[in-house]
Amino acid sequence: MKRNKRVEDYMKIIYRHREKDFARSVDIARELGVSKPTVSVALKKMEASGLIFFHQDMGIRLSQEGERIAREVTERYNALYGLLTDLGVDDETA
Repeated sequence: MKRNKRVEDYMKIIYRHREKDFARSVDIARELGVSKPTVSVALKKMEASGLIFFHQDMGIRLSQEGERIAREVTERYNALYGLLTDLGVDDETA
């Protein structure tokens, strides 16, 4: 699966929700402002690429590769966000 901003957004959300042990598609849909069917299609592609494990009852979990990528994406986002806010950019814009 080709990595793009949308896939990285999905992975950041799943990564953030891992503290609860899993993410739910409804959480992703709400945070991204997209429909549940849109999330379902994307998750199936991510699962086929080996980035996540998806189980109807147990939610969504990152694979080892997915976890590595999500950690990199999150660290990059946090670094850029910190730089922008340090430069005086407001939180919403950053």
